[in-house]
Amino acid sequence: MGSSVFGIGVSGLNAANLGLTTTGHNIANVNTKGYSRQTILQSAPYPMGTGSGFVGMGVRVDTISRVYDQFLTRNVQSSQAQSSYYDSYLSHLKEIDNIVADPDAGVSPALQDFFSSVQNVSTNPSNMPSRQQMLASAQTLVNRFQVFEQRLDEQRNSLNGEITNTVNSISALAKNIAEVNNQIALTKGAGQPPNDLLDKRDQLVLELNQYVKASTYPNDDGTINVFVGSGQSLVLGGNAVQLSTAPSPGSPERISVVYDDGVNQVALPDTLLTGGKLGGLLDYRAKSLDLAQNSLNRMALVMAQSFNDQHRVGMDLNGNMGGNFWSYPTLDVSAAVPPFVNTPATPGPATAIAVDPPALGAIYSNANNNPATTTVASGYIADVSKLTTSNYELLYDGTNYVLTRLSDNTRETLNAADIVSADGASTADGLVIRLTPAPNAGDRFTIEPTSGMVSSLAVGMTDPRMIAAAGAVRAAAPQPPATGNTGTLKIFQPQTDLRTNSTTDAPYNPNLRNSVTITFNAGGTFDVVDTTTSTTLATGVPYTAGMTLRYNGWSMKLDGQPAAGDIVNVSANPPTATADNRNALALAGLQTTKILSGNTATYQEAYGQMVSTIGTQTNEAEIMAKAQGTVLNEAVKARDSVSGVNLDEEAANLLRYQQAYQASSKVIQIAQQAFQEILNIGR
Repeated sequence: MGSSVFGIGVSGLNAANLGLTTTGHNIANVNTKGYSRQTILQSAPYPMGTGSGFVGMGVRVDTISRVYDQFLTRNVQSSQAQSSYYDSYLSHLKEIDNIVADPDAGVSPALQDFFSSVQNVSTNPSNMPSRQQMLASAQTLVNRFQVFEQRLDEQRNSLNGEITNTVNSISALAKNIAEVNNQIALTKGAGQPPNDLLDKRDQLVLELNQYVKASTYPNDDGTINVFVGSGQSLVLGGNAVQLSTAPSPGSPERISVVYDDGVNQVALPDTLLTGGKLGGLLDYRAKSLDLAQNSLNRMALVMAQSFNDQHRVGMDLNGNMGGNFWSYPTLDVSAAVPPFVNTPATPGPATAIAVDPPALGAIYSNANNNPATTTVASGYIADVSKLTTSNYELLYDGTNYVLTRLSDNTRETLNAADIVSADGASTADGLVIRLTPAPNAGDRFTIEPTSGMVSSLAVGMTDPRMIAAAGAVRAAAPQPPATGNTGTLKIFQPQTDLRTNSTTDAPYNPNLRNSVTITFNAGGTFDVVDTTTSTTLATGVPYTAGMTLRYNGWSMKLDGQPAAGDIVNVSANPPTATADNRNALALAGLQTTKILSGNTATYQEAYGQMVSTIGTQTNEAEIMAKAQGTVLNEAVKARDSVSGVNLDEEAANLLRYQQAYQASSKVIQIAQQAFQEILNIGR
């Protein structure tokens, strides 16, 4: 336009018009999510030199910029990821907390009712209605376990669907971000920032943080790269990575998030996908849902096995030794069970009575294992008292077998020779693992020790007469017409010794019910003879008041002072001993026996620990969700105070640009009038 008054007026008019347009654009987008206020940046062009000095050239608009603070924007994005994480985690925790803490539908009341029925049998062991009620209460307990398990399974199925939907949303947002990246790259050559596209991309990144923690890094062409979780690439410039879900390579019943290029799928570890709704879902599954299900399965298994152990050493109303009261999956290890080893006081082998230990709930060969060798994995639980609520991963690195407890990443190196043997390798947590044949280096196996225990649990008998309430053996002094004892010996009824390990002990000594005679000598000693087999078990054993004798798998306390010639006869309890309640009392006593968690917790204490843990997690999540919600709100306020549209400010800008527009129009009008005067002079 040159330095003419007309040109200067036109430049001012154009600048004011652009200011009005930008202000109107701000007002129109006052409610648009992610919109950043825009302003025009004006400057005076380089002046034109004349003999009278430099003359101004009017005004020009250098650019339309958005009012944007990168730090505040990223703070909102990271706060959104944290807030969405806790909202997601909390909503699911509340559901499971309601399940486990239900005082009426929970397992604890049914467990109490069952042991009350056991106590009733111990009060009147021959009463058939009491025995029927014990079986009915047992079935009710099984039903309660399984209803609980079904509700947790429903939670898991719902969770799988939610994880899939969340991953699909992440992939859709990644695709949209890549498309906007391409549009921004195309406008790069124009030399001006595409403000609305930049806002749109920032809003997409913010929405992405609702689902997973996302970080962005700029490229020279104006595009950004997006990384999620702990650094997994999701968007690289104009290309988006496709995420989907698939059965986990380690456990087909579990879904994993995978990279999917249409041909191959690569599973991503859950620990790398942090923050946002997805992070909350994955942590809920690992920290709470797995804990609840594993705790429930462990409790059912330990209760069933310990009850069976005690029940098998009692006698039922038919005069038979007790069988398994509960039924659950076992593993045949009879070939690996050695003969029962008698106590030092009674040396010598005896025939083993094989009882199969609980099978490991599930062992999965990783789908990515080397297919050159098909390794069959199996195992069992040798010591239920050591069971944890964790799942495990076993890795063969070519030299060592490393077992990782997934709940806390504790690692244990197993004996390489044992693990491929018939006996298997024992672990610190009471497991025995076998691999046949040896796997390839790098092969992995997922172990879920108690998986499926609740769903397979059943009452193992239907005949109430088969409840073994009586003791297997009894002790007595000689009865008339035999000569009675003359000393002050006090006899406590014998108890059957339980097996202590599934792989080394039978349920009871096969000589348990043999007749044994204990004869006291003049020198304060006694002899022990198995009269059934005519075997001398011990001679000249010094007697001490209050001592406990152990022979043929039973233990018995004696007190007082026997006289020379006094005798104690130990023999099989007869079927007529229907009033004997010794084993029923022992069964009832299991309720208060610390069996779980390394013999530190009872059944109900272990269940209570799980309920308490879930409750604590819920309370902590509630506090964090509230706190992170506040942090997010403050972050949004801080961003909007800088980038948001203020209608009062925009109204003032309208007046300012309107006045500038009018003034520039007046300049043009005056220039036209002056030009007209010049024309009139020449007429």
